[in-house]
Amino acid sequence: MATIITVHGTFAHLASNLEHDAKVATENLRWWQPNSTFAQHTRQLIGGEHGEVTVEAFVWSGDNSELARRAAGRRLLQKMKELEDREEPYCVVGHSHGGSVIASALMESAARRVPLNHLKKWISVGTPFVELRKERFLFFRLSILMKALFVASLMLLFMSFFSTLAELLDGGWKDTGQDQWLRYFISMGLMAMPFIVFVGITTLLDRRHLYFYRSRIIQRAREAFSSRWLPLLHPEDEAVQGLSSLRTVKFNIFHKTFAVPFLSLASVFILPLAYFYLIHSPTHMVAITNFLRDNVYATENFERVEKSVIASRQQIRELKRNLRIAEERLERADTNLPEALSARAEIRELRERLDAVRRTLHQEHPNLVQMQRTRRFKRNFLERNGQPCEGGTLCGGGHDVLLNSRLLFHLVTDEAASWFIDEEVRQGAFGHILRYTLPILLVPVVFGIAAILLVLLVQLIAGWISALASRWLDNLTWAEVRRSALGNDGEAEVVVGANRKPVWLDEQPSALPPDLAVKITDRSNREMIASLDKFRKAIGELALSEGQDGQLVTALDLLTWKELIHTSYFDVPEFRKLIAAAISQTDGFRAKEALRNDPDFGDVLRWLNEISLLPAEKVEQAA
Repeated sequence: MATIITVHGTFAHLASNLEHDAKVATENLRWWQPNSTFAQHTRQLIGGEHGEVTVEAFVWSGDNSELARRAAGRRLLQKMKELEDREEPYCVVGHSHGGSVIASALMESAARRVPLNHLKKWISVGTPFVELRKERFLFFRLSILMKALFVASLMLLFMSFFSTLAELLDGGWKDTGQDQWLRYFISMGLMAMPFIVFVGITTLLDRRHLYFYRSRIIQRAREAFSSRWLPLLHPEDEAVQGLSSLRTVKFNIFHKTFAVPFLSLASVFILPLAYFYLIHSPTHMVAITNFLRDNVYATENFERVEKSVIASRQQIRELKRNLRIAEERLERADTNLPEALSARAEIRELRERLDAVRRTLHQEHPNLVQMQRTRRFKRNFLERNGQPCEGGTLCGGGHDVLLNSRLLFHLVTDEAASWFIDEEVRQGAFGHILRYTLPILLVPVVFGIAAILLVLLVQLIAGWISALASRWLDNLTWAEVRRSALGNDGEAEVVVGANRKPVWLDEQPSALPPDLAVKITDRSNREMIASLDKFRKAIGELALSEGQDGQLVTALDLLTWKELIHTSYFDVPEFRKLIAAAISQTDGFRAKEALRNDPDFGDVLRWLNEISLLPAEKVEQAA
């Protein structure tokens, strides 16, 4: 007896059992099922040295998942151990990621030191072997729960370290003797014990989980199984070429300026958003008030001379009121000459006194204009009913939204206008008009310039952010594309790409000979032509299908999936003969007369020689 184990690829997980096979025509069975065309043809061509050949299908989930392939590899190893226990020669044939399942089983056998002496050959057909690398740091190779435990185990060490550091920086180092330093080191060592134990345990578990990265196991697998490997690969295999190209193919998905328009648009609303944020932020409003109080208005300096200034201002107002009364008296004394002369004399005296008081006030207080602005600021924002507000700061502690808005309005009207007009000009009706009309022109201009500068600044910063974000998003997107396409669903590894060989083997496989490759290509082309004819005839039905889902299902029903080279290998008789001839040259198997007398046998032996399947002397002996 001798056995051939067939391992299907991704998404080909159709149940395989005798009852099912008996109900399905041979030509409709998948290549890997026991009664398929491949199985029947192989049994006709080869046999075992002591009996017939049995074709057994190994069925796994077929998910595009690295974890699923490794789990299937462990199960396949158990199957091979059963054959080892019976001392029965066997070969394993895997198509697509079925070859990856075989490679995973062989790596596990090397790691567990399970000898597979009766494995005569393992054959991979159109297999894109996924290349992975483990995450560089142990922390990133842990699951999310283990990461949380990692950080938790580190907290005690962190707390002890910073507590000791704070004690030393607080002056404790001056009186620290040798014994104290020793106690510090012993304490730190004890505090580090949970972290050390956790790292030690996780490192051991990590080595057991990622055993296939250990050099000794790789060398053991290479020595045990490289000589028994037969890679069969069409040079235009779509799956292998497509997945292999993911290693190098990369174009910019996100333009380096993709985020600039959005960020620039957002900058337009920064000013109103900042305004609403400020008036609802007690902390910032109090900070603004304190800054104005201490650095702009210097209210402490004003308070020392406030009484004398107020008295002088009161005297000026009294003189101005008397001056108005005298001027009115002069207007009424048009025909009364003595009254008119008396009024003119009083007016002259009052003006002289008013000028004298003003000169004295300006001489004693050169910064009188600033003091007047300070007085208005205090009266409006630091006092209520003539009494200072609590804490000597903004009344309401910044919680009065109306007062907050008045303060900001004060900044852009009273304060901003003072930059352009003198305080003395603003006296009287004209001064009040100028005081309120100037901000109408000034504020929009100032805020417009500020908005333009802000947009330009945001655009500059957005350009840098967008360029960095586009590069990061491109890398993240392509990493996710590779991860999804190659089925990397583990947390401890990063997918690199797909190869024509397992990463633990040195040999670079050759492609199928051109004349055999052409036969497979022609087969897939014929299937494609037949499918196109079906599509042409079904165009009307597709057009009337309800919704995109209905159209998609109808279109997929027209495909046999043999339109691809990747799925056409086993439909070519010459390819099946090549596999049969290769197996027949191994110990425990033999070529039947049907194979030796086949008219293609000579070509098959030549193909074996071209792909370096067997040493030249064995090929000559077989011929």
